[in-house]
Amino acid sequence: MSLTEIFNDALKYPFSDMTKFCILGVIMVISSLGSLELGNEIISSVLGLIGVIASLITLGYGVSVVKNAIIKSDEIPDFDLQTNIVDGLKMAVISIVYYIIPFVIAVIVAFASGFFNQIVEIATYASQYGPNFVNVIPEDVMLSLVSSAAITIIIGIILFVIFTLLFYMGLCRFAKYNSLSEGADIPEAARDLARIGIGKVIGWMILLFVIIAVITFIEMFISSIPYVGILISAFLISTYNLFIVYRSVGLLYSAIE
Repeated sequence: MSLTEIFNDALKYPFSDMTKFCILGVIMVISSLGSLELGNEIISSVLGLIGVIASLITLGYGVSVVKNAIIKSDEIPDFDLQTNIVDGLKMAVISIVYYIIPFVIAVIVAFASGFFNQIVEIATYASQYGPNFVNVIPEDVMLSLVSSAAITIIIGIILFVIFTLLFYMGLCRFAKYNSLSEGADIPEAARDLARIGIGKVIGWMILLFVIIAVITFIEMFISSIPYVGILISAFLISTYNLFIVYRSVGLLYSAIE
């Protein structure tokens, strides 16, 4: 399938079963309850815990959406809360496996470039001179901080993009084989990336980013509605985004025989 066909399908897919869309929307709303400021720590903690469970359900349900997309089924999958929670937990583990590597590398780069040393040195100036410390920091120290920060940020962004692409391949492998070890197999995820075509996968990510950015722009206005804006946004926008992301990546992966 071409990228145009993939996104044409993904954009229409959520509307093929509005009952399941609404069920997922309700779960999305529940997952967002922890972000509400209620002024009561106990209630906020309970809602936060419920929100985490609901988030695991949505994450695991996304795996089911990917699985159907890989086999090119037009049916929106049924909910199986136990399976969804288990798959959500496994996806959380897979996420850690993929993103711990770029994080560690970025930290190593930060040390190697002297970023942390510069931060410590500037903190020393701040403790000695108070609010006016900026005026007494030597120019070479500031230049070193800026250069080391730039190096760390650029490398960090590059690594994040690379491992995000690999993560989505791992997600598809997990959905296809129903195996945590297959999903966490980074070398095989890299091979799948090459089989699909790096250019096509990057193109998919760019188009997805643009689509999500436009939808998020709309979401900003909805979220600004007092009291209920966040809940409406979770029900409509977050649900729609989930279907688009998981459906499109599953269809992208379906190119692998």
